Amino acid sequence: MNARLNRTLIVALAGCVFGGTALFVSADDATPIKPDPAVQDAATASSSSDAHGFVKIFNGKDLTGWTYGGSKGNAGKEGKGYQIENGVLYSTEHDGGNLFTEAEYTDFIFSFDFKLEPNSNNGIGIRSPLEGDPAYVAMEIQVLDDSGSDYKNLRPAQYHGSIYDVFPAKRGSQKPVGEWNHEEINAKGRHVTVKLNGNTIVDANLDDVKDEKVLKKHPGLARGKGHIGLLGHGTRVEFRSMQVKELK
Repeated sequence: MNARLNRTLIVALAGCVFGGTALFVSADDATPIKPDPAVQDAATASSSSDAHGFVKIFNGKDLTGWTYGGSKGNAGKEGKGYQIENGVLYSTEHDGGNLFTEAEYTDFIFSFDFKLEPNSNNGIGIRSPLEGDPAYVAMEIQVLDDSGSDYKNLRPAQYHGSIYDVFPAKRGSQKPVGEWNHEEINAKGRHVTVKLNGNTIVDANLDDVKDEKVLKKHPGLARGKGHIGLLGHGTRVEFRSMQVKELK
């Protein structure tokens, strides 16, 4: 083997050993050989999924992968829409609206952190279309300051974590206003659970709803697929670490 070929092989082997971000260079002119963009894209997509199968759906920088939804007479976006600061997505008194994932999901776990202010009110739409009120045409998982002075006399299924106006959540797991909470919404077939700070606060079989008036008011209970949405109600609520695991 001549010396020139030997040098080339040594450099190539070094690139294999130290792969990842290493660049292959020619032994003759040391000119970088750019990595294949397709390989880079595949690596990026792979890195967005963690060891448990969760995929980030908010990049902390912009609204890539999200879109506003609404209905006739309601554009869905209020004011400037949702704002982003230091990796946190938030609504305000005047800015927010209904913001949905572009992707649709059937069976999934939606994991996220949220932080409330006094009397904060928002919601998580699941299996939702982009039009209409998700609380009825889909399902809304309530996001609410349960301790708020404005919410002393609500119906049980209007407090935090409830499948709005259908299945009430167990109360008492919410952290004080101003602290971060962690929540997971698990929707698999007709079974929906909500965990707040490690405690199961809703464990619902949608088929248990037999009341014809409720079924007529909430046709979205029958939906098996749709978007995940943040449903602003004119208050500040902060969200971060939003990720989804699709269930098979």
